[in-house]
Amino acid sequence: MRIFPEWARGPRQAREETMSMCRVGWAIRGMVGLLLGWAMTGGAARWTREAMARPAGVDLVRVVGIVTYDGPLPNPIPIPEAGTERHLIEVEARTKGLKDAVIWLEGIPAPQTVVEDVPEEPVVVDQRNYAFVPHVVAVDAGREVEFRNGDGANHGVTSRSREPRNRFDLVTPPGGRQTHRFVAEGSPVAIGCPVHGSMAAWVYVFDHPYHAVSDKAGRFRLPPVPPGRYTLQVRHPDGGMRWKEEIVVRAGEPVRLRIEFHGDDQKAPDRAVRGSLH
Repeated sequence: MRIFPEWARGPRQAREETMSMCRVGWAIRGMVGLLLGWAMTGGAARWTREAMARPAGVDLVRVVGIVTYDGPLPNPIPIPEAGTERHLIEVEARTKGLKDAVIWLEGIPAPQTVVEDVPEEPVVVDQRNYAFVPHVVAVDAGREVEFRNGDGANHGVTSRSREPRNRFDLVTPPGGRQTHRFVAEGSPVAIGCPVHGSMAAWVYVFDHPYHAVSDKAGRFRLPPVPPGRYTLQVRHPDGGMRWKEEIVVRAGEPVRLRIEFHGDDQKAPDRAVRGSLH
């Protein structure tokens, strides 16, 4: 597995991306007042906390990038009830972008000023076509996660965790929903359905907001961070892939990363179940 600045792919593309990031950066600065006002209404609590936790005189920096995988793909898991399959590793054909990788930063100092939390909408995980959608979520500790049943069949939601407060066994009838507030822990929480064994999901719970999950193209965007030296962590739970790397965030220099996984980085999924976040 390799990690390097995304601009290493080519000078022309690097210039285009840098110019794009500059335009985005100026647009963000120009909209700060409007975003803060909107956030105080309860529509964007995370934006509120990020802006108000900013140290005086320090500009926050964006960290964005793409996670790729170019190795062999494991056999999919059949879902006979839906006549479909669940792929343990999903890769975008053109870019090799890896979906459902979890990315986060460690070592960012906590804000000196405590800001009262603004209520947030719950993170929704639907049970649809005998699968959990989305398959991987990353949440702040204490934020509500709502499990919904969008199927016409009975489902349930069970969890496996080292943390007793993150263990539960819930029933979700058709159209039903259940909620849970997770606490932060050093391992991902494995989610399943007691009725249908092919259904599975993962919940990563953090005590900070500096985390993201890669989309279907493998791209991710972390919340803005202050300049500093941090540890970047990357996990793909079903592929057992993991990486840790030190990165330096400099003022005024948006960080663009390209994180590459290869076939020898893949491990058996059951190893990921037992793996910690460190």
